[in-house]
Amino acid sequence: MARIIDVVEVANQQQDEMVRRQPEYGAGDFRFGSQVIVREFQQAVFLRDGKAYDVFKAGRHTITTMNAPLLSGLIGAVTDGKTPFTAEVYFVSMREFLDQKWGTSEPIPLRDTDLGLVRLRAFGTFSIQVNDPPLFVNKIVGAQGIYETPQITRFLRGIIVAKMTDLLGELGKGLFDLPALYDEIGAGTKAKVQDDFASLGIQLKTLYVNSIS
Repeated sequence: MARIIDVVEVANQQQDEMVRRQPEYGAGDFRFGSQVIVREFQQAVFLRDGKAYDVFKAGRHTITTMNAPLLSGLIGAVTDGKTPFTAEVYFVSMREFLDQKWGTSEPIPLRDTDLGLVRLRAFGTFSIQVNDPPLFVNKIVGAQGIYETPQITRFLRGIIVAKMTDLLGELGKGLFDLPALYDEIGAGTKAKVQDDFASLGIQLKTLYVNSIS
């Protein structure tokens, strides 16, 4: 017989955890009447079959057909309204994640007016904040199948490096000109990345270039 989860919460979500899955493995067995406890810095998103459904904000919630209409409609269609139902709950941190590192894993080839073809490495920092938890869970957890913070930031770093590579090509500046353009390169890369991050439910708060060599 399925073990019903009567209370679902994450009381000890760490500062560097973007999202925590409950249960940690497999699907959870819930029923209408189960309690969901969400801390002030969290939102809880129900995921079933790779798709995000209802979201709970801070507070103590009882799962009902009133506050989980999307889930109840799905469950009614699939199980004729019987309980328990299986799902996963992702507790998304709404904190701003500061001092995230980005860098080139492989050198970027660039044509330099003085040196010919050069290979550049670039490093910097960025900060992000989830601003649309259901979209974030759909795109990152549901579509990409990742939910551990290092996996998520690695995925985001790839977007940053790709956009910065495009920007450097468009600028057409030589290697010796770049140190004076760190602020402009950071601002230009941020502008290029914003829409990609927004499509993932994430706001890019800051992006800085620390070195290009």
